[in-house]
Amino acid sequence: MLTRKKLAKRWDTTERTVDRRRALGLLPWVDLARGTGKRPQIRFRLEDVEEYERQARLCPGEGVGA
Repeated sequence: MLTRKKLAKRWDTTERTVDRRRALGLLPWVDLARGTGKRPQIRFRLEDVEEYERQARLCPGEGVGA
């Protein structure tokens, strides 16, 4: 599982870009705090990230850090 910060570093971009892609529904995510009444703990599964990266390579101009 990757945090927003680790994913942003992997993509050499900002956490805000990661947030935007998540909010647009482009990137699946998991809330580790779901059902606990606590603040969301957003994480990204490595296999989902790798699939997103593969798809981004198939679409020129849609790089993961863009």
